Amino acid sequence: MRPEEYQAMFDLEEHLWWYDGMREITTAILDPSIAGRRDLRLLDVGCGTGYSLRWLSERFEPELAFGIDAAPSAARFWKLRELTTASVASACSLPLRSNSFDLATCFDVIYQFSRKDAESAVAEVHRVLKPGGSFLIREPAYNWMRGGHDVAVGTRHRFTLTELRHLLIGAGFKLKRATYANTLLFWAAIPHRLLSRITGGGMSDVKPVPEWRNRILARTLKLESRMLRRLAFPFGLSAILLVEKQTDDAEKLSCPRPLKD
Repeated sequence: MRPEEYQAMFDLEEHLWWYDGMREITTAILDPSIAGRRDLRLLDVGCGTGYSLRWLSERFEPELAFGIDAAPSAARFWKLRELTTASVASACSLPLRSNSFDLATCFDVIYQFSRKDAESAVAEVHRVLKPGGSFLIREPAYNWMRGGHDVAVGTRHRFTLTELRHLLIGAGFKLKRATYANTLLFWAAIPHRLLSRITGGGMSDVKPVPEWRNRILARTLKLESRMLRRLAFPFGLSAILLVEKQTDDAEKLSCPRPLKD
C-alpha cells in the first residue's frame, strides 16, 4: 500500500461513510457471539492506523485489545492515537503465543498478499486463537471489480466467499457465518470501478465526499447492517466470514511460542 494511503485513512476513517457503515456491519455480525463478554483477548491483524483497534476496544470492552501491522509507516499514527498495544509485525509470523486470543479480526488485509502468504497469515491466526476462538475476516470481493483504487492500495486478489471459505476451512476453521456486504450500493459501484480500470487510473477511493452524500451513503450501510442481523447477502463489494477454531484442535497444537521482545 502506498504510504500516503495511511495518512488518508487517518484523516477520514473516523467519519467517512464507508468506514462508519462497515463498523456497523461488523457490530451486527459480532454482537451475537461476543456482546456482553468482558474477558475477551482480542487481536486486530493489519490494524493500519489503529482506529479499528481503538473502536473495537471501546465497542466490545475486551480485557486486552492488541494490534499488529507490517508497515512501519503505520506506527507513527499509533502514537498520535495514544495506542500502546500495537506492534510492527508480519501477519505471516505473529510474535504471539499460541492459544492466547479469544477473537481475531482482519479487515481488508490479505487481498494484498500472495496466495502463499495469505495461507500463512490465516494459519498464524488459527495458531494464536484459543480453541473455540472466533475469527472475523473481511476482504474486497470479486477480481473483476478491480479498479483504480486497487492500484493505489496494492491489491493482488479480490475474493469470492467461496475462495475465502476454502482458505479458512483449509487452515482448520469451522464456518459460523458467511455473507457479502456493501450490497445495496453494489450496482452503483460497478460503473465507477470498471471505468477507472478502462481509463487506467490509480486514484484511491479513500477521499472526502460532500456531507450530504456522506450522510446518505452511511445511512445506506447502516440499513444494511440491520438487515444482516437476520439474513445474508448473495453478492456485494465485500466478502465477510466469521469462523471458529474447533475445540478438538487443541491436541494438534504445537508448543506455545513465546512473545518476542
